Amino acid sequence: MRHELSASGHPVASFLEFMLHIRLATAADAALVARLGAALFAQAVAERNSAEDMRDYLTHAFGESVQARELADTNMRTWIAEDGDGVAVGYVQLRQESQPPVGSLQRPAELARIYSDARWHGRGVGPALLETCVAAARAAGATDLWLAVWKLNPRGIAFYEKHGFRIVGQQIFQLGTETQTDWVMVRSLR
Repeated sequence: MRHELSASGHPVASFLEFMLHIRLATAADAALVARLGAALFAQAVAERNSAEDMRDYLTHAFGESVQARELADTNMRTWIAEDGDGVAVGYVQLRQESQPPVGSLQRPAELARIYSDARWHGRGVGPALLETCVAAARAAGATDLWLAVWKLNPRGIAFYEKHGFRIVGQQIFQLGTETQTDWVMVRSLR
C-alpha cells in the first residue's frame, strides 16, 4: 500500500496489485457520487427493506443536488475508489468536527459513509478507503473517528470491529417509514 498527498494536500492511495486508485472527489463528481452512493447503499441494505422505503431514502439522501452540497461542504471530504479502467467501485465520506449522538469526544470526525461494490468485497477496497479516511482525519487533528452502522448489518459491524472501532451507544435512523436502530462506534486516532 502506498499513500501520497494530492495537490490539495489530501491523502491518495494507489494499490497496484488490484489496479485500484483512490482519489479525492470534486464538485464535478456530484452525479457520479449520487449514482454510486444510491447503488452501493441499495446493495448493502435493500433486501431487508421495502422497495418504497428504499426509493424514498435514496431520493432524499443520494440525489445529485444533495451530493453537490456535500461536496461543497468545507467540513466534508469524499474519496472515490476506481478500478484500473477508471470505473468507480467504492467511496468514503469524512465529516470533520462532527460529535456523535452519544458521549462527547475531544476532536471527533465522522466516517459518514463507506461502501464498496459487492464484487470487490474481500479485495482490499474497504480497508483502503478506511485508511484514506483515517489518514485525513488524523491530518485534520481529529482524536477520534466515529460512525453509525445498522444493527442488522453484521458484515459491516465485523469490518469496523476488525479495524479498531468499538460500540459506544446507539441512535435512531429513519429509512422511509421504517425507524431503525444503529450502533454508534468509535475508533481512537491517538
